[in-house]
Amino acid sequence: MAKKITRIKHKRLKLQGVFGLAFTLALFAYIASSIFLRAYNVQLTVQIQSVRNEIVLLEQSNEVLSVEIQSLSSKERVMAIALDAGLSVNQENIVMINKGE
Repeated sequence: MAKKITRIKHKRLKLQGVFGLAFTLALFAYIASSIFLRAYNVQLTVQIQSVRNEIVLLEQSNEVLSVEIQSLSSKERVMAIALDAGLSVNQENIVMINKGE
C-alpha cells in the first residue's frame, strides 16, 4: 500500500479582503473628516461674522465719541466756561497753532 501524503494548507490572507478593508477604512475616514471640516468651517465663519459685527459697532461708537470730543473741545465752549468762571481773555497771551506745525 502506498503511503498517504498529507499536506498542511496554510491559510493566506486574500488580497481582495485586505484591499476591501483598506478601502472601507479610507472611505470612512474621508466621510468623517469631511463632516468635521465642514462643521469647523461653519463655526469659523460664524466667529468671523461676529467679529465683523463687533468691529462695526466699535467703529460707530468711535465716530460718536469723536463728534463728542470735537463738540467738547470747541473754542466757543472753552470761552463760555472761562467767562462763567470769571476769567478774562488777554489778547497778548493768545498764541495760534495750526494743525501740522
